Amino acid sequence: MLPLYLSIEGLYSYQEKQEIDFTQLTESGLFGIFGTVGSGKSSILEAISFALFGDTERLNKTDKRAYNMMNLKSNQTLIVFEFLNFENKKYRFVAQWKRRKNFEDTTTIERTAYEWKDENWIPMDSADGAKVTNLSYSNFRRTIIIPQGQFKEFLELKGKDRSEMMKEIFYLNKFDLGPKVGMLQAQNNRKLENMRGALSGFESISAEALSLKKKEVEEAKESLEITKQGYQELLQKVQSLQEYKDKQNELQSKSSQYQELSSKKEKVKQQEQELNRYEKTSNAFREPLNQIQSLNIDRESLIHKIENFQASKERQSQEIDVLEKEIQDIQKDYLGINTLRAKAEDYKHLLQIKENDKKEIELQHRLTKGDPIVIKAKATEDIVTNKLAELEKQLEILKAEKIDTTQLIDMEKWYQRKESLQQQEKQLQEQLLAAQAQIAEELSIITSAGYLETNWEQMLSNELNLIEQQMLKQRDQETHLKVQARLAGFANDLQNGLPCPLCGALDHPQPMQSAHVNEELDSNERVKNELEQSKRDFLQVRDKLTKCNVALIGKRNSESQLLKTLEQLQDSLAAHIATFEWTGYSTEDSSAFEAQKQKLKLNEEQSSNLELQIKQQREELQRTQASISRFEKELDSIRNEMAIVQGLSIHNKGLLQQIQWEEFKDIAIDEIRHDKLTLDNRIIYIESTYLQLTQKINTFKTKLAEIVGQYNTSKEQLSIYNQQIKSRQEQLAKLLKEFQFNDITEVQQIIRRSIPVEQYRQEIQQFYIRLEVLESQIASLNEYLSSKAFTDEELETTADLFALKKEELELQLALTGALEKELSFITVEFGKKEKLLEEFEKLSNRGSNLKTLENLFKGNGFVNYISSIHLRQMCEMANHRFHRLTRNQLSLTVNENNEFEVIDYLNDGHRRSVKTLSGGQSFQASLCLALALAENIQSLNKADRNFFFIDEGFGTQDADSINTVFDTLQYLHQENRVVGIISHVEELKERIPSSITIVKDHEKGSRVSHSIN
Repeated sequence: MLPLYLSIEGLYSYQEKQEIDFTQLTESGLFGIFGTVGSGKSSILEAISFALFGDTERLNKTDKRAYNMMNLKSNQTLIVFEFLNFENKKYRFVAQWKRRKNFEDTTTIERTAYEWKDENWIPMDSADGAKVTNLSYSNFRRTIIIPQGQFKEFLELKGKDRSEMMKEIFYLNKFDLGPKVGMLQAQNNRKLENMRGALSGFESISAEALSLKKKEVEEAKESLEITKQGYQELLQKVQSLQEYKDKQNELQSKSSQYQELSSKKEKVKQQEQELNRYEKTSNAFREPLNQIQSLNIDRESLIHKIENFQASKERQSQEIDVLEKEIQDIQKDYLGINTLRAKAEDYKHLLQIKENDKKEIELQHRLTKGDPIVIKAKATEDIVTNKLAELEKQLEILKAEKIDTTQLIDMEKWYQRKESLQQQEKQLQEQLLAAQAQIAEELSIITSAGYLETNWEQMLSNELNLIEQQMLKQRDQETHLKVQARLAGFANDLQNGLPCPLCGALDHPQPMQSAHVNEELDSNERVKNELEQSKRDFLQVRDKLTKCNVALIGKRNSESQLLKTLEQLQDSLAAHIATFEWTGYSTEDSSAFEAQKQKLKLNEEQSSNLELQIKQQREELQRTQASISRFEKELDSIRNEMAIVQGLSIHNKGLLQQIQWEEFKDIAIDEIRHDKLTLDNRIIYIESTYLQLTQKINTFKTKLAEIVGQYNTSKEQLSIYNQQIKSRQEQLAKLLKEFQFNDITEVQQIIRRSIPVEQYRQEIQQFYIRLEVLESQIASLNEYLSSKAFTDEELETTADLFALKKEELELQLALTGALEKELSFITVEFGKKEKLLEEFEKLSNRGSNLKTLENLFKGNGFVNYISSIHLRQMCEMANHRFHRLTRNQLSLTVNENNEFEVIDYLNDGHRRSVKTLSGGQSFQASLCLALALAENIQSLNKADRNFFFIDEGFGTQDADSINTVFDTLQYLHQENRVVGIISHVEELKERIPSSITIVKDHEKGSRVSHSIN
């Protein structure tokens, strides 16, 4: 199952509607739900469980669940949960109820379910989450959503309860095959009885009857073959005579068709001549006529265009006369525009002189304020320079005393590498001792049973074979004794004068005596029970030693791998020690190195502090110098700008032409701007008006010239059209004379006719082809019939003989068919009988096998055995992670009662109960089992991804364990798993890729906020 979306409103501390988009959270594979204690984190899991199953651990139906689950400030509760199940189908489950007028009364809880199909939510018949998740509510809590305080439940369940859980999750009830075997036995017995009845109907079917019938069929087939030969000879003769007759009929038909076509030949020739005349006339006259028509149309259009050009030329001439008069009116003002421009330029210079005078006063004021600031900044520069020189002198002294760091870095790497190799060697030795202890323990189990590792399988097999032989002997003896007991019963019931029920004799001179039969039967039963118990004991020992042997092989492989790794590590350590090359230091004692390291560290700290101070002083000096430079540049800039302003004023006074400076010296700058603006507007008006009129008259004159040019061109084109029309008319006159037509009207009448030339050509060609083909066919038929002699009487006589032979053949076929049918029936029935006998034998063997299966599946022994296999496989999967989390100190295992135990490698590999684990170790073990269970469920349901929630548990782990657990959880993303954790420890939030935070607001209730790291 993979959650997609959850909406909660009015549930516990959730007053207002809160939404969680799980698609963003599950992308990273690991996400968290964080919040303070009581903020409503666990309520999210309870909402999901209640929506799916309508059940919750916190409250049951007798606790006024609807009222107590609803937020006291809300009037309704609504839970909407969307998810993908193991089949990748999308579902939505909804739970809702409302508050009535009486505050403590609520409506009935309504739970509905929907499936996403064809882009719509389709209501489902049932809102039972077990049908879409394949898990009951209790197992859903153990494998998917693990509530607070329930994480260890699966670990500490009793063997029987855990077996029941495994049966439900893994559908182990399918292995309870006892009732099915009983049904199969009954079916098999019924089939045996039916088979006996079916075989009784095949008494007349035998191999001798089949052989006799085959001989009769072979004789009939020989007679049939002779008749077929005669039939074929007559058939060929009749077909040959019929073919001669058909050829004669065909010759008559072809001759008749040829005469009919010959009569149409003259008409076709005349049609061909008319078609040729039409085609020649059309090819010669059509194009010239079309050209003359086109030229006349173009000539009329051109004449109309010439008339339009004449009218346009007259209108343009009138417009030009009007514009020339307007230009004469404004031309005088335009000729004096240069004088006005010079005066406007003088106004511009006056304005610049006024603005420069104002700017010169402002610059003089800034210059007076800037000189004291520069003097103060230079005094600060001298102080900072002296202090910087003193600090640099101290730093040079420290650098002279500094030790070479390259050697110390190489030595530190060497010591760290040595320590790492020694730690690895120690860990491997501990693991090797643990493995050897486990091997010894497994060997002790074999030896304690009285066997050796090399011969236990053979010895147990021999002992079991011996017991089987003894049991077979006891069963034979039991059968013999039961027969004796039954005969003794008949003997005791004998009376003189009455017939014996077995032989019918009336006299019984020596009746059978069997005083000790019952005692021997009792003794035989005791021996048989002892043998069965002994067999069960040996089978238990064999199962135990088989498991022990499998474990021993695995542990010896582990020991071999550990020895190989340890040897490689010791070689690496020896090689590393050989690389030590520093005199004055020891490979075993690093105190001298540490002293030099501390001395270097102190020197570096002092140097670092001095470098920091020097850096700060240099930065201060740079800032001061930059300020002085900036101030001096600013003052120089002001002085330069004053000189420029004064020069510009003098230059502008020298540029005045129409105006004298003294006249405007005391006039305000705004008044000068107004006068200049008025003058500029007048200049713009005169210039723009003159230019517009000039451009307009030039445009009209240009357009007039274009119209005159087009007019003349059109006149020339009209003359060309007239000449072309005359030329085409002379060409038509020549053609009329050549084709002997009186006038063009006759030509037009011929051309106007719509004749399908190609169709007529094809019809004429087909006519000549058909005529030639018929001539050829008639000649061929005459040649064929000239060499053959044929009479109708011969054909009729041969046909009558053929009909008689055909009747004879049909009778022979019927006789042979009947015999073959009888043979086929006997063959099929004989095959049926053989199959029935074969099936009867199979059913008998099946009855024996079903009897064996009945003994195997008695009780639930086989189901419990399969359950234990699943638990051991799950334990092995869990140990892959549990070893890593416990640093190979602990291992999980299952005892003979299907209860979990722990193998403690730090205490000689002894087993102990999982209840002795610490809180942190219990969390680790539960996590590993939950992951293993999830893997099994994913494999069982063929799901692409699996998911589960963990509520709390991280507070029991130390820092290293949390690191290991988080590495394990993050690695699950690569295995296509999604894990959500719930915790109040805020420090964990930084380590989770994506999370949501639950904040409890006293006014608005619990609030949800998303965050992505």
